[in-house]
Amino acid sequence: MLQALLVKKVLTIVFKKIETKHKLNKLRKYVEQENELDIQMKQVQKTLGKYGKYIEEIEKDVGVLKADSHPKRDFVVCKECKCKLKEK
Repeated sequence: MLQALLVKKVLTIVFKKIETKHKLNKLRKYVEQENELDIQMKQVQKTLGKYGKYIEEIEKDVGVLKADSHPKRDFVVCKECKCKLKEK
């Protein structure tokens, strides 16, 4: 048990020395902490989710409107003046 604690302490000290020698502190900070791009991507994902829900609601509304609307009417074109006169 004492050996495990001693090894753990020695390893933490060694890792800290390696980090300072090779300047890994900045890299570790960049990887572990949030930066501007992480924050921007979270915001983009939030807005994308909102727009996705909004589009789904609009598609449902369009489906209801299509179901409730009357069928499309076909007209016969007048041969003389090319205007739509009568329904088929």
